[in-house]
Amino acid sequence: MATKHDFQSTIEAADRAGSIVTDHVRSIVDAAQARAEDIEREAEREANDLRAQALEAANNVLKQIDSIEGQLGKLVSDLRKDTDSLSGSLERRRG
Repeated sequence: MATKHDFQSTIEAADRAGSIVTDHVRSIVDAAQARAEDIEREAEREANDLRAQALEAANNVLKQIDSIEGQLGKLVSDLRKDTDSLSGSLERRRG
């Protein structure tokens, strides 16, 4: 027959087992939280790197557009000069 002492020993053993399981689960949760924080920091770093790369690429595109704009402006100016010159020549020949 189970005695009060046996019953108390069983309760204490169950409490110890529960405590061990609780501690183990807590350590797993703590490790998971630490890993999640690491992943978040890494993701933020990668996002910052991508933003910096995108900004650099956008600046390069703007520089190229500025260069093309300058070249097109010169081309338009040259075409206007040539048109004015041809118009003047045609006017003189007609006149």
